[in-house]
Amino acid sequence: MNPLLEQFLSEARDFLQGIGEKLMQLEDAPDDPELMTALFRMVHTLKGNSGLFEFPEMTRVLHAGEDLMDGVRHGQVRYSQELADRLLDAMDFVGMLCDEIEANGRIGANHSADSARLAESLRQLNARVEGAAADVGADAPPQQKATEPASTDAALAEGVLPLLADIPESVRLDAYGRAGNAIPLHWIHYTPAEECFFQGDDPFFQARGTPELLWGRITARKPWPKLAELDAYRCAVNFQILTAAPRAELDEYFRYMPDQVRMVQVPPLLFALPEPATISPAAVMASEEAEALAALVAAQRNILTLPIEANWQLGRIRAAAAALSGCLKASGDLAALPGLEAATAMALEEAAPARLLVWLDSRFAETAHEAPVEVEPDRPAALVHAPSEAEAEVKYGRRADDGVVDAKFGRRAEDAAAGAKSLKVDQAKIDRLMNLIGEMVVSKNALPYLAGRAETVFGVRDLAREIKSQYAVINRIAEEMQDAIMQVRMMPVSFVFQRFPRLVRDISRKLGKEVNLVLEGEQTEADKNIIESLGDPLVHIVRNSLDHGFEQPDVRRAAGKPAAGTLTIRASQESGRVVIEISDDGKGIDAAVIKRKAYEKGLIDEAALERLSDQEAVDLVFASGFSTMEVVSDLSGRGVGMDVVRTAVEKVNGTVVLESEKGKGTRIRLSLPLSMAVTNVMIVESDGQIFGMPMDSVVETVRVPRNAIRTIKKSLATVLRGRIVPLKSINTLLGLDVPPKANAEDELAVLVVRLGSESVGLLVDDFRATVDIILKPMMGVLAGLSSYSGSALMGDGSVLMVLDVKEILG
Repeated sequence: MNPLLEQFLSEARDFLQGIGEKLMQLEDAPDDPELMTALFRMVHTLKGNSGLFEFPEMTRVLHAGEDLMDGVRHGQVRYSQELADRLLDAMDFVGMLCDEIEANGRIGANHSADSARLAESLRQLNARVEGAAADVGADAPPQQKATEPASTDAALAEGVLPLLADIPESVRLDAYGRAGNAIPLHWIHYTPAEECFFQGDDPFFQARGTPELLWGRITARKPWPKLAELDAYRCAVNFQILTAAPRAELDEYFRYMPDQVRMVQVPPLLFALPEPATISPAAVMASEEAEALAALVAAQRNILTLPIEANWQLGRIRAAAAALSGCLKASGDLAALPGLEAATAMALEEAAPARLLVWLDSRFAETAHEAPVEVEPDRPAALVHAPSEAEAEVKYGRRADDGVVDAKFGRRAEDAAAGAKSLKVDQAKIDRLMNLIGEMVVSKNALPYLAGRAETVFGVRDLAREIKSQYAVINRIAEEMQDAIMQVRMMPVSFVFQRFPRLVRDISRKLGKEVNLVLEGEQTEADKNIIESLGDPLVHIVRNSLDHGFEQPDVRRAAGKPAAGTLTIRASQESGRVVIEISDDGKGIDAAVIKRKAYEKGLIDEAALERLSDQEAVDLVFASGFSTMEVVSDLSGRGVGMDVVRTAVEKVNGTVVLESEKGKGTRIRLSLPLSMAVTNVMIVESDGQIFGMPMDSVVETVRVPRNAIRTIKKSLATVLRGRIVPLKSINTLLGLDVPPKANAEDELAVLVVRLGSESVGLLVDDFRATVDIILKPMMGVLAGLSSYSGSALMGDGSVLMVLDVKEILG
C-alpha cells in the first residue's frame, strides 16, 4: 500500500470518528450553526480526499451526504433524528469500505448496489423538503415508490421472459449450451441517466462493451416525438443485454452506475423451451426454488414450535410472519397474504404461535414438514437459514446471538472505534523523546572521560576497563534508540512533491507554456521538520522556474528545442544529508543581465561590476529585493522569492547552490541535514581552547608543511590536489593575537570547510575527535555573538562553543 493511501485511511478514520461525534452533539444542539458547519466541512473534506482514488462507491455516498449537510447548514433541510440515522448508516458504510481497502487494497464492485441505495436515501431527505418528493413517497416501502424502479430479481424476471422470444434461435442455442456448461447467464436492463451526455458518458459505448455480450437491443422509453421536437441532448433509450459474464465481472464493469443498471441471472430452462412467452415465470423459477421454499417454510414452523419465552416470543412470531410473507410474494401467491396477516395479528394478541401454526399447516400442508431445519432451543431464530456468527455479522450487519439488529455494514455502535493499526502522537511528545535521547547521547560521552580519570588519576585500570566495556553497551543501545525515534519522525519527500503536478499544470497553462514535470526519488526520507521546511522554498523555486526559466513554445522551437520544456525535481540521500535538485531546460540565467540589474538597483558598484565572475553574478539572484522582471505579476517579479529560499534553507542548516548556463537551463541544489535533533561536530583546538565545527561544513582535515604555504595578494594559500585553497587563521578570525602552532615536523593543521561552492582552509593548532552534541542556541546577551551558532555541554561538564562557518568567513 502506497504512503498516500495509508495517509488517506488514517485521516478517513479520524474524520469518521469526528463526524459521529458531531452528529451526537447536534442531537443536543440541533440549531448550532458552528456544529453544522464543522460537520459539513468534515464530510466535504473526506469526499474530496476519496476523489483522489478510484473509490466510486465511497465518493458517491459522501457526495450525497455533503449535499444533504449543505442543505442543512443553509436552512433548506431541517436536522432530524432520521437525518442523523441515515448519515450514521452512510458513515458506517464508508468505514466498512476503509476496512476493505486496508485488507485488500481496493473496494469490491459488489458494494455498488449498497452505495447507490445509501446515496438515494440521503438525497430523498433533500428532495422531501424541497418538494421534489412527497413525504408519503419517501416513507413508503421501496416497492411503492413511484420514482424508484423495481429492482428485485422477481420483478425483472417478469419482464425478461417475453423478451427471450425475440432473441434469434442461434443465440438462444448458444446461451443454452453455455448454461449447460455451468456458465451463468445474466439479463441486464440498462437505463442511462437522461443527462448522461453532460457527464461525459457514452451509454451506447458502455452497452457495447459489456463483457461476454451475447445479444442486445435498444428500446425507446416512450414514443419518439417529431424530429423537430426531439431533444438530442437527453438520453431517451434503454438497453436490454444478454451476457455470459460472471456477476462479479458485471458488477465491476457497471460499478460507476449501479443505480442505472438492473440485472438478474436467467435460469437455463428458459432457453430450452420452444415458446417461452407462454410459460409463467413463477412456474419456471419454481423448479429451482422448490427446495429452498420447503426449507424456509419448515424453518419457520420449527421456530414457532420452540418453547414459549416471554422475552422472545413476540419477536419470533413477527420474524416467522415476515419470512412467510416473503415466500408468498416470491411465489406470486399474493391472495394468501390477508390470511397470513390475520393469523399473525391473533398470534401477537395472544402472545402464542398457535394461530399462526394452524394457518401455516393448512396453507403449506405438503411443504411444512419436508425439510426441517434444526434450531438451537436457547437461541432466538430470527434468521431464516441460521447462518454462522461470522456470516450473520458480516452479511446481515448483526451477530447471530443478537436479539435485535443494531449494526450496519458489520459495525455496531460499540464496534465503531476499532483497534487502531497506527498510533497518532502529538509531535511535541516525539520532540521530547528526541531531546531526551539527545541528552542521553551527551551523557554517555562522559563515560570515556571517567574511564580516563579512573586510570590516570586513581590508577584503577580494571575499573577503567569495566567502564569502557559498559560504555560500548550503552553506546549501542543509545544509537539504536536514537535511530528508532528518528524513524518515527521520518517521512518521504513525496508529501511535498505531491503538490507539484497540479501546480505545474495550472501555472504553465496560465502562462501559455508547455512543461513536463518529472519527479524522482519520492521515497527519499528525512525528518518531518526538514520535509515541512522544504514546502515553501520549493514552491518559490518551481514558480520562478515556470515564470522566468521556460520560454514560450514558439521561442523554444526557434531555438531548436522541443516545444514542451522539462522540469525535473529529484531527491536523494548523500552522506547523511537529503539533497533536492530542481533543474529545467529553459533559457538559463544571463549573467550580463544580472550584473546590469544589480548595478541599477545599487546592489553593486562599478568596481564590483567589472570584477564579478559569471557564477558570482548568478548568485546575486539570492540578494534581498532582487528581480529581473519589468512587470510585477501574481507569480513573480515582486523581489521576493530566492532570498526567501536561501533564508528558509539556511534556517535548518542547509545550503543552496545555483548553477545556470545561458540557453541551456538552470539547476538549483538544496542540501539539508536528515535531522536537526543531534548535531555531529569535529572538535578542534586553537590557543589552548576547543571549538566545535559542524561536520556538514567539513570537507577534510590535512596537515600542510609550512614551506608549502604561499602569500598571494597579502593572503595565505596552498595547493591541495591541484586546486588553490585560501587559508585563514582561526585565531585571527576570532580576534586572538596568537599565531597557529606547528607540530614537530613543522606542519600546520588545516581544516578544509565548504563555504557555498568554494573551499577554505582554517589554520588550527590540532584536531580532536568527532562527537554528537545537542546544539543549544545562544541566549540572552550571548545571542549577539554572531560567530557562534550555539553551544553544547560536553561529557566532562565543560561547554563547547560551536562556530558558524558562514559568519566567521563571510
